[in-house]
Amino acid sequence: MNKLLRNSIAFGVIAMQLVVPLAVLAADISQDPPETTVPNIENLCQLINLITRITNWLLVVLVVLAVIFVIIAAFNYLTAGGDSEKVGEANKKIIYAAVAVAVGLLAKAVPPIVAGILGGGVGECP
Repeated sequence: MNKLLRNSIAFGVIAMQLVVPLAVLAADISQDPPETTVPNIENLCQLINLITRITNWLLVVLVVLAVIFVIIAAFNYLTAGGDSEKVGEANKKIIYAAVAVAVGLLAKAVPPIVAGILGGGVGECP
């Protein structure tokens, strides 16, 4: 197990050393860099758009973390060696990751559904 863990870490480090330079080379440097200031919020539509962008990024982070936890749980499941306690823990981790993704998707889907029922205008902002 110790050797497998060391090899996995070494593989991950080597993979990151190969991927990061490619990501940097893919950057478009022909344009001016975007301003990193806090946007001026002048009306409700701009606030709603800002909150929507933040929640979209948080949902992406949630899904990426859930995938990582499923991979870790699968690794724990494969290395359990028939131990029912370790298998149970791995199953719980997979269930927790699935529940987290479901809650995140529901949290993202509820506001448009409520707005549609109430006839409101979440999507009316330009």
